[in-house]
Amino acid sequence: MMKRNCADALGTNTRSVLPSQERMEQNGAKVVRLREAGCRYEAQLLQLERQYDAKARELSEEFLSVVDKLNSEE
Repeated sequence: MMKRNCADALGTNTRSVLPSQERMEQNGAKVVRLREAGCRYEAQLLQLERQYDAKARELSEEFLSVVDKLNSEE
């Protein structure tokens, strides 16, 4: 039976423990893209929430107007 060391058991390469500069740059670029996507998402979500609130106010005002008309007829 062949003996294995911890690095082999984990499936890691013991020769390159630290990530390469290229890999770090790729990861950094991914982080930037994720942050940008998150900002776009938050901005669009805020816009939708504002549109929803405006429409909800409009519908509420219409409803209250009808209720006021009905109450004034009595």
